[in-house]
Amino acid sequence: MRYFLPILFFIVQISGAQTIADCKIRFEKYLNLNGALNDKVLFENNAFYILNEKKEKEFAVYNNETKILADFFENSTLTEQLKLYKLKGINKLSKKQLDSLVITMNDDSKLPKLNPSKPLQNIRIAIDPGHFSSNYEDSKVEGKYVKLVNEKSRKKDTITLVEGQLTFFTAQVLKKMLEEQGAKVILSRTKENSTAFNQTYADWFNKRRNKVLDSLKAKKELDDDKYKILKQFPKEKLFWAFFRDYELMERAKKINGFYPHASVIIHYNVDDKNAPWTTTSHRNNSMCFISGAFGNKDLAKPSNKLHFIRLLLGKQVHQSETIGRLTMNSFEKNLKISRAKQADADYLMKHTLSTNCEGLFCRNLILTRCINSPLVYGESMYQDNVRESAMLNTSNSDLYGVKTSERVYLVAKSYYEAILNYFKEPEVKISGR
Repeated sequence: MRYFLPILFFIVQISGAQTIADCKIRFEKYLNLNGALNDKVLFENNAFYILNEKKEKEFAVYNNETKILADFFENSTLTEQLKLYKLKGINKLSKKQLDSLVITMNDDSKLPKLNPSKPLQNIRIAIDPGHFSSNYEDSKVEGKYVKLVNEKSRKKDTITLVEGQLTFFTAQVLKKMLEEQGAKVILSRTKENSTAFNQTYADWFNKRRNKVLDSLKAKKELDDDKYKILKQFPKEKLFWAFFRDYELMERAKKINGFYPHASVIIHYNVDDKNAPWTTTSHRNNSMCFISGAFGNKDLAKPSNKLHFIRLLLGKQVHQSETIGRLTMNSFEKNLKISRAKQADADYLMKHTLSTNCEGLFCRNLILTRCINSPLVYGESMYQDNVRESAMLNTSNSDLYGVKTSERVYLVAKSYYEAILNYFKEPEVKISGR
């Protein structure tokens, strides 16, 4: 996909009917976390407004603009969106301006015709294998491991599971499954123990840290005080203060540059009531996240306003809900695990909104917000569950050259079935991306 940006003249693929009333329903059900945005977004009969810190109208979308702007925000870069945001403000676009507000997209940006023999032929799928550590020592920086005593074992064996390794194995198997059906697939990280920058965190810290911080300071993306503080941080502290979010943004950048028709974000969960995860838990469930649930401070950054407008105007939230529903159905069928309810975890109660599907929640994570495609963010099981930990600790499956647990294979199969079924949905066939 390529964009040609003569001032603000674009070509737009117009989507289905969309009104301010439709946007308000989406806002209330999927995007507004417990009323947190009530004083930041204003709806009137024929328009909605983004308000600034003084509660003044800063940006407006009117009824006759919704269809074109929905496609614009789903098919343009943040730079282009910010330019429109500043130039338009609360002004109404004239018919001439609307006619000239067009995005030029090559044929690859459209959903290919489905091939019965290879149902995913030329469909682009992005996969994010969550976290990056693949061994116990490196995983201690991320804190994404469990080292526990399996109570089911008579010898009380110690089991160590590293989430970044589980997600990477899952992504490898899923990639092969999808490619067999003709899909074009990208992984946000392509090697074990590697970050999205194609190196370990230790190598990034030793070889790239100073260049990155110096560059961000030069571009005024870091002020002097923050720059000085970060330069002094040791490896573990810098990870939590800076690198974690910085690396997630690189993942989103890679994925968006691939222009996927759908994205899968792979994670494995733990029982939040079992911290510090040194013994096994008898609780277990599956859950998935999609975009939404913006909180009180989540529109402070200009880029977050643009992500919010894209989700408010377009069809991605509903498309993601479809992928999420299909993924939850597959988890239940293949893994035989119950679906999470909002009361099952404190973070679900505080940070999510329920959807029409049990176990599927809107949550405003960096990747659910920043990835510009329909997506599902899966948490397939609790690693510290007494049965799961024992099964995940085996390598009883060797498919596609990946020697891993049968449970990992079943998780990959669940995502695969959901993606395959998603592109058979009538509304997906009609609307494309």
